[in-house]
Amino acid sequence: MARAQEFDVSARKFHQVLCVTSLALGYVLGGAVAVGLVALVGGVMLFGRFWWPADVFRQLAWRVLEPRGLLRRYEAAEDHSTRRVARVLGGLVLLASAGLIAAGISWAWVVVAGTGLMISLDAAFNYCVLCEITYRFGKTRPSAEGIAH
Repeated sequence: MARAQEFDVSARKFHQVLCVTSLALGYVLGGAVAVGLVALVGGVMLFGRFWWPADVFRQLAWRVLEPRGLLRRYEAAEDHSTRRVARVLGGLVLLASAGLIAAGISWAWVVVAGTGLMISLDAAFNYCVLCEITYRFGKTRPSAEGIAH
């Protein structure tokens, strides 16, 4: 079994808190600010996944808060493969939602709230919804040994 790589959990959680806070602030403020905040969070999630400098939330943690002692770096061994997929999907969903909100389609806020809830669960309880789904799917999918040849 491969050993999980160590990651800066405090930067991930800071990133998640800023994502949720920005989405909630967008809902409260409404209008063009809301569209901008939802799009910002979606862009940070999506583009920051593939190009670290685009994740301005983690950059703030790494370059400003941790060096000044305002955020204590905590590293832990985690498997991030599914979290990375969730981040890409969440970023795409939020970018699409920003477009829908800009077009006046108010039900897009339900999608934004659902995404924010999933981010909150991971930030507060280390509960990754997509991780749970893939784990459950993997446990219920028939294995090659169980199929008669």
